[in-house]
Amino acid sequence: MDDLREIPISDFLARLGHHPVRKTGKELFYHSMLRETKQDTPSLTVWDEGGKWIDRGGPNSTGIQGGSIVQLGLAYWPQLSFVEVLNKIKDTCDMQASMIPAYKPVKSPTEQEQKGYTFELVRTQPVGRNFVLTKYLEERGILDVAHGHLHEIYYRNRLDNENKSIFYAIGWKNDQDNWEFTNAKGFKSSIGKKGISVIPCNPDHAVLFEGYMDYLSWFKVNRPDPAPTAIVLNSIVQLKNAIERVKGIPTVDVYFDNDDSGRKCTQRLIEAVPQAKDRSGVYGAYKDYNDMLRAALNEQELQHQRAGPKR
Repeated sequence: MDDLREIPISDFLARLGHHPVRKTGKELFYHSMLRETKQDTPSLTVWDEGGKWIDRGGPNSTGIQGGSIVQLGLAYWPQLSFVEVLNKIKDTCDMQASMIPAYKPVKSPTEQEQKGYTFELVRTQPVGRNFVLTKYLEERGILDVAHGHLHEIYYRNRLDNENKSIFYAIGWKNDQDNWEFTNAKGFKSSIGKKGISVIPCNPDHAVLFEGYMDYLSWFKVNRPDPAPTAIVLNSIVQLKNAIERVKGIPTVDVYFDNDDSGRKCTQRLIEAVPQAKDRSGVYGAYKDYNDMLRAALNEQELQHQRAGPKR
């Protein structure tokens, strides 16, 4: 559900063939697609930045009048179960761009592009200069392997004309040549279109991870030589793109999370790529590779404290 909430509601609706009739400030206005209307007054409002929507004309038979993308799916497909709706949203947003219904934008391309991407890059710099971000990488146990992989990025919200604040986060590139990022509080997003991240190396061996921190944790523990090609999803919505990347690779190791969504992604990948192997048992007692690394580092620190200073 956290990954689904990263999807802009306007993008989700566009893939279903629904488009705004006007934009006011940060809000997009639609004719309600959830109930019968006269189509004379747009009543459904979407606030992409907050990931929220509301139908001011009232709820449909489901009783749902607003909420996140999940509540929108439940109201849009009232005949489906909760889990079926989650999968429907995921499948809808996995669609290739060529499958999205064509339409004539109500605004110029420049305005449409600005609507689609919330954040814009201000500058980047090497990791280790921002105290908060450095502390964050230390806590994740990967500061020593971050250089050359991660950057400190500074960005602003291009849609908020009232707030000119510049924010900072840890960033890395995806295959769209855009920036994926996470801040020290765990907020994740991208600057520009999302995509997978590919660290090319041995073309005959690939390792796959859900997040970049897990990849760096694995890299720190294993120090592979030669290194395999690494692929980071950045979001489970990108699984289909990752599958296409690894179909022809002889050896594929999968290190997805030990939770329901991670296991489902692993199963789906192995069905599409039979040579792929589930390696999540390596960190079976933990959710992911980074959790295991941090636990090991904490245990080392405790042992060091118990041993006391050397004389």
